[in-house]
Amino acid sequence: MATKVLLCGEGPTDYGRQKYGSTEWEEGPVQSIIRKCVFEDIEFAYATKNEVRKVRIQRTSAKLKGHGVKAYQLCVIASEIGDINNIVCYVDADRDQGSSKSAQNAKKRVDYIYNEINMGFEQFSATRSESSFPMVPLKMIESWLLSDDIAFTACFGKLPTKPPLPKQPELIWGDENDPTSDHPKNYLKRVLAQYGSQGTIEVFISIAKNMTIDILRRKCPISFELFYQDVKVIG
Repeated sequence: MATKVLLCGEGPTDYGRQKYGSTEWEEGPVQSIIRKCVFEDIEFAYATKNEVRKVRIQRTSAKLKGHGVKAYQLCVIASEIGDINNIVCYVDADRDQGSSKSAQNAKKRVDYIYNEINMGFEQFSATRSESSFPMVPLKMIESWLLSDDIAFTACFGKLPTKPPLPKQPELIWGDENDPTSDHPKNYLKRVLAQYGSQGTIEVFISIAKNMTIDILRRKCPISFELFYQDVKVIG
């Protein structure tokens, strides 16, 4: 029997999108990464941002803020569906990064969002729910996708060289409007351009499916290891 997980993300390039004119969901790379973490037969249910926003909650006892509100709303949606035992709340940690590449500052940002999300989970259940998980890349899904040489060799037949994959993909940053910057989106674009490829959902999924979790844990120890240690209890 499949383990059922309610998943909410930022957008199409991380957790996918609903196919136009259909109730069917087109997966993103996040689902492949989760499956690799837990080695389980997982059936995903999805909450879109609009669906989450429509959930009205009272914050009298919670002092919820930011992503904690979203996490609480996801708990409400899961309880209404009725057969959901696991929730993954995916949130990018890119906001307010500035130009700092400090691992210490990066960890503070991830921990802040992680704790904010957990506050919402905890307030819904009164105690920490072992089946509710923040998933917080530093800085965004591209940071994780830039971690694994083996995945790029499997997808494209050779390693990228100009530029190569970054040694610390979590810490690269730059001006998103400058295509030569080390902003993760721009860096990944330059990597993919070496293969004549672009950052489509299909390419992201292909990279994610070929990733090795141990490499991702080693290359992204600030944010991915945190998620891995939490989510591996599923099943």
